[in-house]
Amino acid sequence: MLRHSCGYEANFHCKNCRLPLTHDERIGLYCPKCGRRITTICPGCGRPW
Repeated sequence: MLRHSCGYEANFHCKNCRLPLTHDERIGLYCPKCGRRITTICPGCGRPW
């Protein structure tokens, strides 16, 4: 589970490899296997993840 700064937790998976995404402060959400970067809005607070 990935935790947003507002406290909201969610599971995100890569659409290509179906592996769980990881979070890095510089990069954001990304897949550790294929390198795909994801931009999404937090459903809890409405700010970018």
